[in-house]
Amino acid sequence: MSMRILVLAFWVIEMLALAIYIRSCWPERTRTSFHIKVLCATIFLAYGIVLAGIASWGVNLSFVSGVDTNELSAGANTFEQFANGTGTDRVAHLIIAALAYGWIGDFCLGLAHQIKGGANTAEEKDVDLKSQAKNRKTTVNALGVLAFILGHCLYCVAFGRGIAGYEFGLHWWSAILFALPLIAYGVIGVKLKLGKHLVPLGVYFAAVAAMFGLAMTLGIQLWSLSKAFSLCLMIGATFFALSDLGLSLESYGGERFQSFPLRVCRQIAYFSGQMFLATTILFFYTV
Repeated sequence: MSMRILVLAFWVIEMLALAIYIRSCWPERTRTSFHIKVLCATIFLAYGIVLAGIASWGVNLSFVSGVDTNELSAGANTFEQFANGTGTDRVAHLIIAALAYGWIGDFCLGLAHQIKGGANTAEEKDVDLKSQAKNRKTTVNALGVLAFILGHCLYCVAFGRGIAGYEFGLHWWSAILFALPLIAYGVIGVKLKLGKHLVPLGVYFAAVAAMFGLAMTLGIQLWSLSKAFSLCLMIGATFFALSDLGLSLESYGGERFQSFPLRVCRQIAYFSGQMFLATTILFFYTV
């Protein structure tokens, strides 16, 4: 019961901080909203670290019950051995590292919005300084995107380890799951005419597609064994992918997509997605 209270407390704190952040970043992002965004990212990172720490210390999580681990793989007990061995620690560490890169990405993208280029000051008339500010903003944005790509890659390795450790595998329908984010991105790319951003964003969405496909593949195969585990994986991956698609629309879709409802949905999807993926740490240790 105490573990459930701890999990609920983290979720409540995250949602409260997120509500404050959403309100503070509309219609314009401010320094205050930047600080609150970093706080939201810090909460999901701390959440993952705390869950892994408590679980690795042998605390009885009592989240999964009535599961016969002898039937979880063709090798009998392989699932249990993976969950009780070093494989679990490595997966948990990978997820925490992915959350950490998410924190770095949030920090960098938030910081980029704070680089105004000297608007409404004498600096605005200085072409060189404006150019320098633009270059700094581009660099910081690129670092943020790179951090998120690395985070998605770490999620891919974590979920791939899960698939192998639980003696699952990729199937023909996995290809459809991998393709879904890329198809959605392709539609958006054609509609929005992304120009020079088409390829860089395509690389990013390739990482998103890999993360989404692996998470969904693992989640579907776990469904009959642990619905809670499956839901955390699949909802987390889906929300993360949807938030990125929403960000693309808001960033490149023009004024028609500069709306408060879209930003609310996007931010809720992103931070909830990170929280759901962090929660999977519990089940890697419990199942």
